[in-house]
Amino acid sequence: MDNDREIDSAADAAFELGSSTRDKAREARDFVSDKYTGASEKLKSGYSQAREKVEQKYTDVREKIEEVDYDDFAEGVRTYVRSNPGKALLMSVGAGFLLGLLLRRSDDEDDD
Repeated sequence: MDNDREIDSAADAAFELGSSTRDKAREARDFVSDKYTGASEKLKSGYSQAREKVEQKYTDVREKIEEVDYDDFAEGVRTYVRSNPGKALLMSVGAGFLLGLLLRRSDDEDDD
């Protein structure tokens, strides 16, 4: 009889331990689920806001480019070059030098 009581007592203790462990596991699962849901919502919100900002900037830049009158721009460049030939030549040489460096670097990287 004592053995039966000990077995019943051990079984009850094991059952209580299992129930307690199961309850703690559920609490942990719910906690992680809540944190995941919150983080997911924040990321989605942040992504949406960033996307809207990028789309707005893209639209703004596109509109500015469409507003540019390239004939006026070209005429302005011609006028500047005629009135400042030395500066225009130096700027052209500098731009060509920088472009050459950039192209040479990309060629060097392609060889690797």
